[in-house]
Amino acid sequence: MRLRQSLGVGLKHLSKVLAVSQAFRILDQEKEMARRMDWQDLRALSQIGQALWVDPALSRARTAETLQAVGLLRLSPERTLERASAALLARALREGERVPNSRLQDPFFRLLPEERLLLVGLHSERWSYPRLSRVLGCSEEQVASRAWKLRVHLASQRSDPKKPLASLGAAGVSPRRSSCPEFDPLVPWTQRFLDEEFAPRERLFLQNHLMACDSCRGALNRCRDLYYQVETMVPRSLEVSEAKSEDLRVLREAFMQVRRRTDPGSVTWKEAARAFVRQTETQVVLAALLTWGVWRWIIVGFLP
Repeated sequence: MRLRQSLGVGLKHLSKVLAVSQAFRILDQEKEMARRMDWQDLRALSQIGQALWVDPALSRARTAETLQAVGLLRLSPERTLERASAALLARALREGERVPNSRLQDPFFRLLPEERLLLVGLHSERWSYPRLSRVLGCSEEQVASRAWKLRVHLASQRSDPKKPLASLGAAGVSPRRSSCPEFDPLVPWTQRFLDEEFAPRERLFLQNHLMACDSCRGALNRCRDLYYQVETMVPRSLEVSEAKSEDLRVLREAFMQVRRRTDPGSVTWKEAARAFVRQTETQVVLAALLTWGVWRWIIVGFLP
């Protein structure tokens, strides 16, 4: 009887210890996820780097160096991404990187560096206007205005005989009803609608209005044609599935080096073991131990 009671008490204490241990493990995982940049953030930096520096090797080196410098600030992943993007743009403007003549045939690479970053952020990464305004150091209205000018300009550069160039800029028409949203040719509402910059209630109103208004629906369709034409002109060198590509591996290793230096306690035992094994001295010692073990096994196995 006493043994059964003792076992019951012991199991209760054990369950409490396991529950506390699980709670600490969940907290550690949440803390780890808050400090870690995921593959999508690294891919965004790689896309921006390759849009600013056309040469892949130079882009990889510049992006890794910038990420390491910003990583020393120990910011959140979101702020790290924004600060690193702004730093990449500042460095590209400071260095005055020239695009090779072979790539100047592409209208995208004839744009200014900040214009390329803007289009990559909108079309490749689906960044919001507030995030782009923080990266570019301008207002959200300026982001929308620049985006529309760039899209119209790029679409006019696309040689498509099936779509007259004159129709590309005419992405809106005058409203015919009092309930129609005001159309600004410099910053049309159709662009904000496709960029998903309206609040949920405003977007619902526009969706209901578009079902009944042929004029606004036609304006949105013309803007959508322009939008997706530009979408095909913005280069996408990395897809989400390419999580193990060389560029992302280099960026991740660069970020992990900074994190190990600034916050050693946040490194998991797997990451520490992987970093330990990758050192040349460790590999030499392991190779020597393996050779000694094989040699000893052979000697012991063959000698009586």
